[in-house]
Amino acid sequence: MNGKKKFLAMAVLCAVASVGFVLPASAEETMQHDLDEVIVEADRDALPGGFIANNDRVGILGNIKAIDVPFTQKKYTEKTIMTFYDPNQPLNGVLANSPSIRVGSPSPMYTDFSMRGVNMNASHYYINGIPNMFNQTRSIPTYVLSSVDIVSGPNTVLNGATFSNNGTNGTDAPAGLLNGTTKRATTDPVTRYTQRFSGRSTWTEDLDVGRRFGKNNEWGIRVNAHNEDGGLSMEGADVRDKSIYINLDHQDVKSTTNLFGGYYDWKVDGGQRWLSASGVKAGKLADAPDGKNNLSFDGQTKYNHGMLFTLNHIQKFSDKWSGFINGGYGHYSEHKYDPNSGSLTLGDNGKLSGKFRDYISDSTSTYWQVGVSNKAAIGNVKNDLSFAVDYFMYKSKALNTGSKTGQATIAGDLWNGVHIVGTPIFGVGFDDLGYSKEHAYAATLADRFEFGKASLYAALQYRDTETESASGAKVSKDSLNPTFAIAYKPIENLSVYASYAQSYTKPVEVGTSYANAGEIFDPIKNKQTEIGVKYRSGEILHSLALFELNQASYIREVNPEIGKADLYTQNGENKFKGVEYSLAGKVAPKWNVMGGLMYLNGKREKLAKGSEHLEGRYATGTPKWNAVLATEYEADQNNSAIFRMNYVGKSHVNDNGVMAPDYMTFDIGYKHKTKINSTPVTLSAMCYNVLGKDYWISRGTSVALGAPRTMMLSAQFDI
Repeated sequence: MNGKKKFLAMAVLCAVASVGFVLPASAEETMQHDLDEVIVEADRDALPGGFIANNDRVGILGNIKAIDVPFTQKKYTEKTIMTFYDPNQPLNGVLANSPSIRVGSPSPMYTDFSMRGVNMNASHYYINGIPNMFNQTRSIPTYVLSSVDIVSGPNTVLNGATFSNNGTNGTDAPAGLLNGTTKRATTDPVTRYTQRFSGRSTWTEDLDVGRRFGKNNEWGIRVNAHNEDGGLSMEGADVRDKSIYINLDHQDVKSTTNLFGGYYDWKVDGGQRWLSASGVKAGKLADAPDGKNNLSFDGQTKYNHGMLFTLNHIQKFSDKWSGFINGGYGHYSEHKYDPNSGSLTLGDNGKLSGKFRDYISDSTSTYWQVGVSNKAAIGNVKNDLSFAVDYFMYKSKALNTGSKTGQATIAGDLWNGVHIVGTPIFGVGFDDLGYSKEHAYAATLADRFEFGKASLYAALQYRDTETESASGAKVSKDSLNPTFAIAYKPIENLSVYASYAQSYTKPVEVGTSYANAGEIFDPIKNKQTEIGVKYRSGEILHSLALFELNQASYIREVNPEIGKADLYTQNGENKFKGVEYSLAGKVAPKWNVMGGLMYLNGKREKLAKGSEHLEGRYATGTPKWNAVLATEYEADQNNSAIFRMNYVGKSHVNDNGVMAPDYMTFDIGYKHKTKINSTPVTLSAMCYNVLGKDYWISRGTSVALGAPRTMMLSAQFDI
């Protein structure tokens, strides 16, 4: 950002502050106040330190105290969301606080991450309990969120029927889920204006307005508008984002309703970071170049726009019975010029290659869930029973010129960037394409029994999935998916548990290039067994879990009949065994802490013919160690400092023995509360990767160039 623009920005900040409006009393109470308990609502209380909520959302069973949840699960508060707002990829700042997760892409072009070794992205996100409103390239806008739930493990049975294809790994089932809850209007009015400056020249403006009205303040409206424009910290990467979201809610004695919706218009020029490592043959990955390096060709761009709506309603029939309806609709259109398959190929000595593509897509998601809940007691046994039926539909079409004969190529290296060779072929005839579709129907019965010091969770879901190609060919399969757990609290502050959970994907029909073309496979699953303990010591909540996650997979098998095409088989699995420890709370009167450590041993097993030599070897892109520690020092009520350390161990990238080195990054920040005239102002500074570490992020058989040192300054005005 040039000097004139900086001067203009500061002048605008001072002008807004000089208006001199008075903030309503008790700003902190405003931020922490929430409505009565609803499946999708944020919680009233946070654990000491304010980073983690005291209750977790457990699917259709509703909110349960964090210490009582028999899974590795955390709800990150709005304080965490805003403290670690990352301008390159905003939600990454939240994900990086979970030891279960490794961020897979520092670029705004993609949303990839891995959870306990399994690759995922925003296709697996939920918002207000509604699945699949986002995708691999479009993330949840963090500025509309009051909390984020992260479930480490395939506990999707309690959360309805979802779309199975994640955009990166085709048929992989998710290893967990992430749910964002949107901001509601609070008792006290909110009028908040925030400006941020980050990267090379990015200027962000957020307007957040909330009011309650009507008899007994039963109606509420919250509006969030966002404008972002400028250069990111990565050379050649510029972002433009204009969006508006509205949350309308109503509550009375008998019912609670929430309606959320919005429109976004988003574009990123440049920002390429994702590289396939299949071309590295010499057994050594080139040293990571400067994180600021531009790996995009001139004219590389990604543009998308769309809208989404979610509905949540709870109706009380009596003291024991209630009904609920959850629904959502999302429409997404995308157009991009980038490398085919989204990634360049990294070869020996840092060489980069690829093919140009013109990619156009259009997709629509629709989701409905209807259910009933009953809270009852038989003697000393409490029983929370829920039953729900779900319907999910996803349709999409895409045009991709990347595989066309004579398409332009991309060439270059890590240090000098890339350029296009030849004349690009652009797409025509998108409107004439048909849609492929996926339908999912599910019925879920879930129950939670409490008897004395023990709790028993049990859920069973019947799911029927049908896929339909653009030509009209249909494939369908059904499956039964159980989840169960037991927890025991010998004392109030200690809980031990054991759980089993599954997630699933769609049926797959073998393509025509294989000898077994037309064979239809059942939906594959991720299965996880976990035992753990949660203990609250003073003002700190400790969690320790041992888990085993089995990820089923498909494999290309060598045909034993000479001269025949290979077979495509449902064989092999990745087995992840691990230990995860986390903590959150207040370690001293002025010191807050959050973080954890995960050890993960990923092995490849049950491999088919032609791959036996890999049996028992590493799972690619899976480091054994992952750790994060965030600390906050609150000097007084107006001043606080933040420090965070992230460590990721070395990992195998491909079957040639190529390794991605381990790395450690540090983030530091400072926050100061003051007043300009009578307007409360919060000034913040944050520096990500403060030491400027250059590093590779491994995921699967790919690597991504890590984010460079990134500064962010912000000023928040509560008018």
